[in-house]
Amino acid sequence: MSKRTVLILEKEKSPWLSFLEEFFEETPVKPHTFTYAPEIGAYIDRHTWDIAFINPELLSLALAQKLRVFRQSSPETRIFQLGEGKRKDWNVFFDAVFSSDFNSEKFLNQIVQHLPFPDVLRVLIVDDEPEIGAMLRDFLDQRVRPAFEVEYAENGRKGLEAIAGKTPDVLILDIKMPVMDGREVYRTIKQKGLAIPVIIFFDAISWDEMMEIRKYGNPSVVEKSSNQSSVPAMMALIKKMAYFG
Repeated sequence: MSKRTVLILEKEKSPWLSFLEEFFEETPVKPHTFTYAPEIGAYIDRHTWDIAFINPELLSLALAQKLRVFRQSSPETRIFQLGEGKRKDWNVFFDAVFSSDFNSEKFLNQIVQHLPFPDVLRVLIVDDEPEIGAMLRDFLDQRVRPAFEVEYAENGRKGLEAIAGKTPDVLILDIKMPVMDGREVYRTIKQKGLAIPVIIFFDAISWDEMMEIRKYGNPSVVEKSSNQSSVPAMMALIKKMAYFG
C-alpha cells in the first residue's frame, strides 16, 4: 500500500501531538500538524490526504465544508475526532471519537476498526518455531473484512524465496533462526528497496542486534512474552502496519 497522508488539527502542546507522533513512529507516516483551521484548509485545497484527526473546538464552518466535499470525492478518507471537546453543529461526520483517557492499546484497537482495507491482507510469518506460525494462522484464518492469507516460512532463506514469489502486505519476522537469521532478511529487504511493513517478533534480542536492525529501518518490535504478543493484539498491529506501513 502507498504511504499515507495524515493531517492533525490540534492545539499546541496538546498531549495528543506527542501520542500520535509516537503512534506513527514505526511507520513511514509523518503527520502534517496544524493549529488553525485556515492552515489545514489551505493544505486541503492543494493536496490529497487519507486521515484527519480534528479537535472539534478548532473546527470552522469553512473547514467543515471542505472536509465534507473531500469526503464525497474520496470516500475512503477517514476523519477522527480528538477528545470530547464541544462540537459545533456543522454536519461533519466523524468516523470515531477518541476519548481523552486514551492509551496505546485502546487507540490501536479502535482505529483499525474504521480503516478501509482490501478484501484480503497477505501475511508472511518467518519463524523457526512452527507453532508460532500455526497459532497466528489459526486465528487469522477465521477473520473477515479483511480476510487474511497467511504463509509460513521456517527460516530466513525460505522467507526471502516466499517474498520473491509474492510480496506480502506485512512480514512477521523472527530474529534468531537457522540458515539465515532475521537481521539478514531485514537488511536484504531494505537493500532491495522493498517497501514491506515488518513486525520483528522475537524471544530475546541484544542491544547490538537491535542497533544493527535500526541501521536499515524502524520496524515494529514485539517481544513474544509481552502483552502485545497475544493474537488479538498482533492482529490489530498487523492491520496498522498494513495500512500505514
